Amino acid sequence: MSLALDDLLICCRQLGHDKATERRKEVENFKRLIRNPETIRHLDRHSDFKPGKYLNWDAVFRFLQKYIQKETECLKTARSNVSASTQATRQKKMQEISSLLKYFIKCANKRAPRLKCQELLNYILDTVKDSSNGAIYGADCSNILLKDILSVRKYWCEISQQQWLELFSVYFTLYLKPSQDINRVLVARIIQAVTKGCCSQTDGLNSKFLDFFSKAIQNARQEKTSAGLNHILAAFVIFLKTLAVNFRIQVCDLGDEILPALLYIWTQHRPNDSLKEVIIELFQLQIYIHHPKGAKTQEKGAYESKKWKSILYNLYDLLVNEISHIGSRGKYSSGSRNVAVKENLIELMADICHQVFNEDSRSLEISQSYITTQREVSDYSVHCKRRKIELGWDVIKDHLQKSQNDFELVPWLQITTQLILKYPASLPNCELLPLLMILYQLLPQQRRGERTPYVLRCLMEVALCQGKKTNLEGSQKSDLLKLWIKIWSITLRNISFEQIQAENFGLLRAIIQGNLVEVDREFWRLFTGSACKPSCPVTCCLTLALTVYVVPETVKMGMEQNTCEVNRSFSLRELIMKWLLFYQLEDDFEDSTELPPILHSHFPHLSLEKILVSLTMKNCKATMNFFQSAPECEHHQKEKQEPSFSAVEELFLQTTFDKMDFLNIMKECAIEKPKSIVGFSVHQNLKESLDRYLLELSERLLNSYSSETTNTEILVRCSSLLVGVLGCYCYVGVITEEEVYKSELFHKAKCLMQCAGESVTLFKNRTDGESRITSLRNMMRLCTSCLCNCTKHNPNKIASRFFLRLLTSRLLDDIADICSNLVSFIRKPPENGQVESMEDDTDENDDPATSVSDANESGENPLIIGAMSPLAEEYLSKQDILLLDMLKFLCMCVTTAQTTTVSFRAADIRGKLLLLTGSSILDPTKPLHLHMYLLLLKELPGEEYPLPVEDLVKLLKPLSDVCSLYRRDQDVCKTILNHSLYIVTNLCQSSMDAENTRDAQGQFLTVTGAFWHLTKEGKCTFSVRMALVKCLKTLLEADPYSKWAILHVKITGEDFPVNEVFPQFLADNDHQVRMLAAESINRLFQDVKEAGSSTFLKALPLKLQQTAFENAYLKAQEGMREVVILSHRAENPDLLDEIYNRKAVLLMMIAVVLNCSPVCEKQALFVLCKSVKENGLEPHLIKKILL
Repeated sequence: MSLALDDLLICCRQLGHDKATERRKEVENFKRLIRNPETIRHLDRHSDFKPGKYLNWDAVFRFLQKYIQKETECLKTARSNVSASTQATRQKKMQEISSLLKYFIKCANKRAPRLKCQELLNYILDTVKDSSNGAIYGADCSNILLKDILSVRKYWCEISQQQWLELFSVYFTLYLKPSQDINRVLVARIIQAVTKGCCSQTDGLNSKFLDFFSKAIQNARQEKTSAGLNHILAAFVIFLKTLAVNFRIQVCDLGDEILPALLYIWTQHRPNDSLKEVIIELFQLQIYIHHPKGAKTQEKGAYESKKWKSILYNLYDLLVNEISHIGSRGKYSSGSRNVAVKENLIELMADICHQVFNEDSRSLEISQSYITTQREVSDYSVHCKRRKIELGWDVIKDHLQKSQNDFELVPWLQITTQLILKYPASLPNCELLPLLMILYQLLPQQRRGERTPYVLRCLMEVALCQGKKTNLEGSQKSDLLKLWIKIWSITLRNISFEQIQAENFGLLRAIIQGNLVEVDREFWRLFTGSACKPSCPVTCCLTLALTVYVVPETVKMGMEQNTCEVNRSFSLRELIMKWLLFYQLEDDFEDSTELPPILHSHFPHLSLEKILVSLTMKNCKATMNFFQSAPECEHHQKEKQEPSFSAVEELFLQTTFDKMDFLNIMKECAIEKPKSIVGFSVHQNLKESLDRYLLELSERLLNSYSSETTNTEILVRCSSLLVGVLGCYCYVGVITEEEVYKSELFHKAKCLMQCAGESVTLFKNRTDGESRITSLRNMMRLCTSCLCNCTKHNPNKIASRFFLRLLTSRLLDDIADICSNLVSFIRKPPENGQVESMEDDTDENDDPATSVSDANESGENPLIIGAMSPLAEEYLSKQDILLLDMLKFLCMCVTTAQTTTVSFRAADIRGKLLLLTGSSILDPTKPLHLHMYLLLLKELPGEEYPLPVEDLVKLLKPLSDVCSLYRRDQDVCKTILNHSLYIVTNLCQSSMDAENTRDAQGQFLTVTGAFWHLTKEGKCTFSVRMALVKCLKTLLEADPYSKWAILHVKITGEDFPVNEVFPQFLADNDHQVRMLAAESINRLFQDVKEAGSSTFLKALPLKLQQTAFENAYLKAQEGMREVVILSHRAENPDLLDEIYNRKAVLLMMIAVVLNCSPVCEKQALFVLCKSVKENGLEPHLIKKILL
């Protein structure tokens, strides 16, 4: 042992001295020693590599605990009746002890968390639970828990489910216990963090813990001040989102119980905005659970009760008053305020209106029972306050008419828009005309105030809604047409206002889509003059118009009413092309210094190109329809942000068998073949004009190019435009691929990309500067969007091939080199013996004597609750994000390059990417490196042309170590499994290299087997098991006979064929996992085969199907039987949900088999009849699956 550690060991022993003066002397020595760099180096090494043999941080912590215990006992045994100065001295002594503990933890964990989580957690729990210690050290220990344990990801992942539950119980008991010594806000923040940890790292809190939340909310109803209630309710939301999956009935009943208390708190306590936000979230969550996807009746999947109906009406009344109150505050406030109400409140109001609006009732008398106290509820002589409320569309119409003030009008415009957008069927036919009349009357006033965009958005949704209605009467249609013509005219007149241009074109597009008016020549003039510039909303509107209407041959221009005559036939098309490309029809483009909008604006991929090419074709409408009907590329589909609870709502509807569209997939056998392109012919003069304009545009850009000043995005955008037009021409058969590569347009596109490549080379030599990083990031994302690696035949894929030919070897090499440089900027962990001196990094406030913790201190960042995932973007710098964008682009290049001739060696680029996964570079403990490896794991394997098997082995090599490192981090494990899906299709490739193929399969199946083993041991949460089921499902698709898809568990040495493992998830503890397995069980009965451009489902051999059915039925029945046995033993509210869910799983499995396996159809029908008697399957559910 070193001399430094000898000194520390002697000091630690002296801290346990019986004399207080001796202990006091050693405290200063102790602080000095734990700051000493040599001491730190040895303690770190011993903690990391030699636990138990030598003095390490944990051993020092145990000495410190004994010291604190001795000092605490002295304080407890001291006389209580002493002077104020003596009490102050004791208080200061206690603060010094707490500060010493915090300082020690900071010293030990500064470089990495080296203290054992269990030691820290046990100490804090023992201290907080000890009532005599709680008042002295409780707040400080709680701060340590929040800042130094729950905010550290390593500790977060090491806390067991039992410890999470104990933390929850201890701190909720503290919160419910009325005491002046407790900082309830701090305790509430800990409860929120613990709830989050328990629900993300384990399978969640047990439903029995609902009582804690119920008591807290009922207590808050009694109290005027609700300290920390927003954190308690935020924790409650986290808890309910997890719990509702398995206990929907119980959660609904609980909502019926506690929501009246929240209504009372809102109306009587006047909560602040942050508390209102979380109450709104809780109300919204209960709406989702009671009425998934807006279901209104029990027959459609809703969960109803009389009490819930009463709550809905009271909540509706409360929100009407709240919105009126917000409007009044804005109306009479001084200064500037936003006229709009927050989206979450609007969405909640729209959902409630959908539920309570009924054509039969216009008003209702409701009972405001939530206002009465608990004592009054039990006293039958006390009558609940009753109140009459107005319901239906009359309420909306009244609010839209009664006030001209924007603050009062705009919220109701928002509500109307959201209600019609989300539930178009909720607008009755009879209300369509009156509502449209009101909105029309508001439209000419749009220049007044800020209502403009809200009126237009509302009109847009009304137009889309009317377009879906097929049962309107003739007189209604006539009256509506008159109004829409007037609205159309007003919209065209106001199109030049830039602030509302997006809304104006959105409304025009909706009117065209619903075929509500006849489009006149005035409309086409919009795309030839200066009224508006080309933009995304404008091109979307023009695209739809070209799909629906025939472009007129002539149009009147300007005040002089000049007409383009026959000698320039189809001149309107040419004018539109020129307007799109240059937006300068009157001035010569050569004299202009400003670049046209198309070069510095974002447009949907290939939208401009399709318009331009369609305008040059003889049948413009047919061509645009042909483009629009092309199969959409998954890579270019907009990623719709589904609400976080959307998947659970769908689960509820699947459980009640009100959403069964997935069954249709099993019957759809063939993918649509590419449509015939016979019949498309081009106007040669228009095509030549378009070519000339494009060449002129690119020439201008090349002439003004400067490697220092020219924006690389503009170069790429122009290049993409040229090859996009060529790709669209090629798709409709106007030109061939060989002609494209010889064309002047392609040559110009190549020159533009070479210029863009020079900018990349400059960045390679100088990677600093935020503007450079941002510009290069935008360029990379733009280049990535130009590539397509899917298997579908569409314009995207053709244009992608052309764009790929523009990329030079030098450009990709430079990008790969930049990636290597950016990775090397990330510093490796310091080697043992080379630690930073704490004295260089420790300021005066770190000294325990001067850093006394405030009892109100409750974490480093009040916005972050719990430990951040290593996958969180907050860990990434702008350079890191640039690196990931570049890697994604390179992956797209090498996967798509296998289908075409390119100017670079894809194998070399792939080799450089795989070098980043080598042990000398990859450090998966770093968030950036973890992101990097997961990205390569997902993007590098191709869908159509798989990764060469030797490269696959290299890519999979680090997988086992990464999984081992993060095996306790459930979020990372889930992401690894989800990203591994792309590997599976590569594992079944027929390769001459059988050894490498077996090696790759073995590596992947060993990792998957490890997750399967952890699942059986109960160490994987439901989210990881969901990802594992998806992974096994993909393995079954790749190898339906399980010839090589056999999971290997290293620990036990056992092997498990995937087709035997898969049915076991039908008996999983989580309902969502079981339903996913049941929904996907057809993979055990069908084999997906591809032949050319078609895909069909082939039945597996009879014996395999029969075995699969027996295994699946036995597992589903096994779970059912266990629940039934438990229900006979004791009454348990949890079992009501569990029985219902297990029945749904059994019925789902039978429904899938009936749809996918004629061989097992009789067996399935037999067990269905048998289950009606044995398991009590409901006849109405059986009807849903059989009809």
